[in-house]
Amino acid sequence: MGVLRQLLFGKYLLITNTVSCGLMMAAGDVIQQRSEYWKKHCSHKYFPSSVMAASPEDEKVTTISSTYGHDYMRTRNMMIVGLLQGPFHHWFYMLLDKILPGRNAKSVLKKTFLDQSLASPMCLTIFFVGLGILESRKIEEISKELKLKFGETWKVDCCFWPPTQCINFFFVPLHYRVLYINAMTMVYDIFLSYMKYDAHFE
Repeated sequence: MGVLRQLLFGKYLLITNTVSCGLMMAAGDVIQQRSEYWKKHCSHKYFPSSVMAASPEDEKVTTISSTYGHDYMRTRNMMIVGLLQGPFHHWFYMLLDKILPGRNAKSVLKKTFLDQSLASPMCLTIFFVGLGILESRKIEEISKELKLKFGETWKVDCCFWPPTQCINFFFVPLHYRVLYINAMTMVYDIFLSYMKYDAHFE
């Protein structure tokens, strides 16, 4: 029990926060990959359209191509990026609490503003650049993707995280804070996985 307490709240909290951040990122990608597969190959069974019936040959091809195959390399890369973000989250929230102690409205609003204006852009940059490097892409390609997707991703970020962080700063104790954020991050990571691999912009 003592070891568990040290992992969750004590001297090993940095390790716990880092590992949980990586695992949540991986879990978000697994859910998104399953969602992508379901939309492409299974949704028509429950929401049939009025298209003409396919020939037996077409149905055979569809059955073969619709076999689920998980992209483990993609999930591994997402997990690595999550591990890179973990220490940043850990130290950032500790620093915020030292600079702006207390849970009054003024302090919470300032923390939320700093989180959204500093931490959020930094984490999104780590996300897109980190994955680009892991995918062995050229600097020009990474820069192009960042310019294309950063703005749209940050807009959703601004809708999701401020209320989430207000709850965090008002009610969640400091030693639970990154674990709470990681749990919420898994939900948000499903969206990030979509933006990275499934969203298309002109």
